[in-house]
Amino acid sequence: MTEFRNPMDELVVGKVRDLLGNPDIAISDDFLAVGGNSIVAVRLAQALREELGVARITGVVLKNPVLSDLSDVLSTMVASPA
Repeated sequence: MTEFRNPMDELVVGKVRDLLGNPDIAISDDFLAVGGNSIVAVRLAQALREELGVARITGVVLKNPVLSDLSDVLSTMVASPA
């Protein structure tokens, strides 16, 4: 049984777990509630930008703090880049 709905979920949660040093973070968690802040959001955005090749992710992270929501928005951005 996996907690991830798709590879984007796994990528997002993996990056957040690495940045916050918490292996217990789940796709249903809120980035801010588990210890994320604006500085970590910038680092997360940079890591995701490098992985996905899409720009302007920092605002997306802060506007979609629930990781499943963030994953969904990023999936849409990758599918149809601006």
